[in-house]
Amino acid sequence: MKLTMEKNRFLDEKIIRVLDQVENPIDEIAMANDAEQTAEKDNRESEKHTIYTGLKIKGQWFDFAEHLYANDKITMMTPTSFIPMSIETAKLKYPSEQRPETILTDNTGAINIMFNYMNDEPMDNKQSEAVRDTLMGIMCRMNPGIKPLERGMEVISDKNIAFVEFSNPAIDGKLYNLMFFFELSGSIAFPLNIESFHPFGGHDIRQA
Repeated sequence: MKLTMEKNRFLDEKIIRVLDQVENPIDEIAMANDAEQTAEKDNRESEKHTIYTGLKIKGQWFDFAEHLYANDKITMMTPTSFIPMSIETAKLKYPSEQRPETILTDNTGAINIMFNYMNDEPMDNKQSEAVRDTLMGIMCRMNPGIKPLERGMEVISDKNIAFVEFSNPAIDGKLYNLMFFFELSGSIAFPLNIESFHPFGGHDIRQA
């Protein structure tokens, strides 16, 4: 069964909020010098915007499109400007061989959307919160700097989607994480992590 998430407002809004956390200004002078781009921009700003028509976040336009993940078992709206992180970059950024199998990143490398298909971990639909709490407990013991922000669960397409938001310190800033956990294909745990980096002195995520 394919789990379709692109039409659910809950996940869409949470992904948008992550994008909204990062300041990524565009070159306003260059756009002003291009009359055609300026006219297109004015027309676009007069339209009603959703995740399906494009959204302006921190002065930058993001377009979204439906993509398939997890061996085509899940569809999700993700930014069209995000591209798969190269293997070389992924090995540097996530040196453990247990790194996520799919990593999408923006052009700055500050925001990453990661999927990890844990097909060797049995799980049923009722265990999503328990899996989340167990993994978060392990992470907090390994990294005492983790600061939980919010956790909960939503039911989407008859699936229990457990989520947790937290921040943790980095060498020169802070990482904001939004993680989802749900069962897929009967006995498979599927964590989804959206991670954004915030340098010290930049935008403070939720005053965390």
